[in-house]
Amino acid sequence: MERLVVDGFGKYVGRKGNRIIVKDGGSIVHQALPEELRQILVTGKGSIGFDAINFLSSNGVDIIFLNSRGQLTARLAPLEMRTVETRKEQYYAYKDARSMVLGKAFALAKIKNQYATLGTLAKRRKDTNPSSAEEIYNKREELRSKISEMEHVEGKNIESVRDTVMGIEGSASALYWLGVAQVIPEEFGFKGRSGRYAPDPVNAMLNYGYGILEGEVWRAVHFAGLDPYGGFLHADRPGKPSLVLDLMEEFRQQLIDKSVIKLISRKEVAPENFTVKENVCSLGDEARRTLLTEVLERFEEYVAVGDEKVRWCDLIVNQARKIGKYLRGEIPLYEGFFLRW
Repeated sequence: MERLVVDGFGKYVGRKGNRIIVKDGGSIVHQALPEELRQILVTGKGSIGFDAINFLSSNGVDIIFLNSRGQLTARLAPLEMRTVETRKEQYYAYKDARSMVLGKAFALAKIKNQYATLGTLAKRRKDTNPSSAEEIYNKREELRSKISEMEHVEGKNIESVRDTVMGIEGSASALYWLGVAQVIPEEFGFKGRSGRYAPDPVNAMLNYGYGILEGEVWRAVHFAGLDPYGGFLHADRPGKPSLVLDLMEEFRQQLIDKSVIKLISRKEVAPENFTVKENVCSLGDEARRTLLTEVLERFEEYVAVGDEKVRWCDLIVNQARKIGKYLRGEIPLYEGFFLRW
């Protein structure tokens, strides 16, 4: 199944017979059977017909909307497909040791992926830029102690250890971004990870990429029968999809960070492809479409998991289902996904 991207101004998504169509003006520019789709990603300004929404929902296709900064602004999803048992266990688990296991697993997987990513970046620059490679290796080695610290965290539930876990995760991320900064050209003005409001092109790309990833993870959490707002690592807050953010931690580095670094390294994006207004950097149309294409293609690539190869998009769904299985007691332990170095 494919993901349909509706980008640009004035597009219309509708239904014609047994097909979903996209119109630009009066012309049909794309059409597909709903069973061929798993998601529609809308990034431009347009409209969608009620008939198309019902048709897509009945075929299990969700629709997500991203704004120009990559923020997920809305999501239309099919009805829940599982019983309430999974969600009950999700809520019960928050007060017992399962919440600690899950929160710790998400954070540990993130740090291990950071470790692996820095190893990849250093290896590729060992011959061309040995001083930069050495600095990246040094930061990677400093992450070893953070992995060890995280592995030794224990507690009765996540509330009893969250400050410790987030402290270790925060210091690990600081080391990681110092390593990443070694491969970013000076003209991009990257001083480190900034968060929501991007001051430079790199952070603008990361924010947009994470928005795409959020939509993919939200879909996985939905189909696993989990409550996207009932997280473990990330504290609950009104309107905050904490569990989606939890699971995203396992995939940020391999899917988004590497995509951004790749585009910069290959000079497929340049500082002039971005605009800055009131100290906030935004992607121009060319940079946004280049990043969107790169990330969505990455989702469809295969990664080795044990003795088999799985598409990244399917791996995200598998991890969400494992969370549900762990909560229901069908597997003894939940382990976050990370690529080994």
